Parts: sequence; C-alpha cells; structure tokens
Amino acid sequence: MSTRSTRRPRAREPRPLLTTRTLLILTLAAGSAGIAAAFPDTAVPLTLAATVITLLAQIVRD
Repeated sequence: MSTRSTRRPRAREPRPLLTTRTLLILTLAAGSAGIAAAFPDTAVPLTLAATVITLLAQIVRD
C-alpha cells in the first residue's frame, strides 16, 4: 500500500488587493491633502503627522 495521501492540496486563498495598512495610509494621505487644501497654514504640520504615522505603520508591520 502507498503511504501517500490521496487528498488534493488546498489552493492558497487569494490575498486582498489592499491591506489594512495600505488603506490607512491612503485614507490619511487623502484626508491630510483635503485639509491642507482647505487650510494652507496646516500643510506642514499635517505632512509631518502623516509621515510619522506612516513610519509607525511600517515599523509595526516589520
């Protein structure tokens, strides 16, 4: 008798097109761009905040 399993290997499940981290970064970028367009004086602080959050998301992923 053969010791091999006759089961078919499971197909890998497809990965999502956008991850939660990607959606967070895109939402943050779109929101900060909208606020910066409405209030130009806030552009630099918003950019810094978005950069920090993006870097933290990268650190958490690693």
